[in-house]
Amino acid sequence: AHINMSEEGVQCPPGLQESSDPSGNIRACGRTVDNKCSSVHFPTGSSSYTQICGIVKGYAKGVNNAFGPSYNVPDLANIDSPYVDGISITRGSPRHHIWTYAARQDERAGEFCACANFSNLRTDVPSFVGNDYYCESGHTGRHSDGFYHTRPTSWADPLWDGEGCTIPENRCCDRHGWFHKNVSSTSDDIEVRWCSNQPRTVEDVLTDLVYIWVL
Repeated sequence: AHINMSEEGVQCPPGLQESSDPSGNIRACGRTVDNKCSSVHFPTGSSSYTQICGIVKGYAKGVNNAFGPSYNVPDLANIDSPYVDGISITRGSPRHHIWTYAARQDERAGEFCACANFSNLRTDVPSFVGNDYYCESGHTGRHSDGFYHTRPTSWADPLWDGEGCTIPENRCCDRHGWFHKNVSSTSDDIEVRWCSNQPRTVEDVLTDLVYIWVL
């Protein structure tokens, strides 16, 4: 299953809406709802699998704060809620966590990615996520006017590509790109959710590439 918006003629699947950079060279998909997740299901057929691998490339907009939603609002600390500002990949019903791609607004403020080792770290990865996540910022410093909702989409610095970590304490670029996970034999369908607990005008995560393989 894949969504590759760089391919000619490809459109965002139902449940997502398209955005583009000012030049029109990058097209990406984001939520169609506020304060929760937009979802796309990928059927796997009747064949069973024991391995899942995939990759997501995205762009941050506004005040994304990684796992801040589940940290700040206990009711959101479950797999069915918008527990992250980013992309949640699960399988089956009830949902089983596969991988999370979390987005952070910058390297210094508020709830960080857990890979950023700062003394004032204020984030906690949910137990059902464990170490199965990547987290990165699309911006290096605080926004100049102090109002994060005016921060433009980080078209120049894609998320989860291992680039753009400029502060020595920030080790988030060490883990990025493709993920691989072993699971018990299953034929569960895959669900990818674009999540945030805030309106799209305040924060969002857009993706131009989603690949999911089962083996």
